[in-house]
Amino acid sequence: MHILQALNIRELRAAILQIVYDNHCRQQSRLRLTPLHGALEMLFFDISVDDLVTVLQDLSERSYLSFKRDEGKWKKSREQVIGEIQILPAGRDLVERTVTNPAVSFD
Repeated sequence: MHILQALNIRELRAAILQIVYDNHCRQQSRLRLTPLHGALEMLFFDISVDDLVTVLQDLSERSYLSFKRDEGKWKKSREQVIGEIQILPAGRDLVERTVTNPAVSFD
């Protein structure tokens, strides 16, 4: 992986966590894929929906956030239907900077 790609993915992880955290703090409905994608585009992240899903899966594997995927639609038509994106305690700790991880860059 090119160094700029590595930096970008670390910043992208941080941006996703920050957006989901802010949504959580405002006690709004859990995010869905499309609004999250739009918010990232407004922050000038040029990312495809498929790549965004990959990063969401990565953050989920790290226990920073969780989401639900409509597996039926995925299996039937390869349509990405993801909702109920929520930040988990480990993700909140990162956003609040009570812990750090070099894989997530808030700078």
